[in-house]
Amino acid sequence: MGKSPCCDKARVKRGAWSREEDAILTTFVARFANAGNWTTLPHKAGLRRCGKSCRLRWLNYLRPALRRGGFTEEEDGLILSLYGHIGSKWSAIAAKLPGRTDNDVKNHWSTKLKKRHVMLMSTAAAPSTPPTGVAPPATPPPALVDLEAALATVDDGGELTCEAEQLYAELMGLIEQQPTGHGQQRSLL
Repeated sequence: MGKSPCCDKARVKRGAWSREEDAILTTFVARFANAGNWTTLPHKAGLRRCGKSCRLRWLNYLRPALRRGGFTEEEDGLILSLYGHIGSKWSAIAAKLPGRTDNDVKNHWSTKLKKRHVMLMSTAAAPSTPPTGVAPPATPPPALVDLEAALATVDDGGELTCEAEQLYAELMGLIEQQPTGHGQQRSLL
């Protein structure tokens, strides 16, 4: 049918943990580890708590290796990077951050990093448009074929070379194109 309950819900204490309970759990785990399994630990330690409650209290609050407090910029960067790669798999992300719990990482994400991630994604997706009234910076045209090599293959007495140089300069915006008649030269700026 269903899974049997791990403890008698009527006999277990609920709510906030007292300092005495924390001390009993810490001492017991330091001396015996989890004494076989977390389900039997509360009875062996003399706690009126559920085994799951003891396990979560130890893992999320009492473990000596836990890092409490603010996250560093490096940790923030790693969380953002991993979230981009694997999504919201908080336990996998927390495994890469020594001393941080999945719950701690998830809470930090929800309160601090989610907004930064959304801003980063929106600026990366939005095309950059210049502010109103400001002309976009002039971008040079893409590089043309190597003009020197192309002209070296043709020898027509220099006439083609002059015309090609003028067209190239015109393309690069170096000379002003003026309406000319047949055979007239274009003037430089």
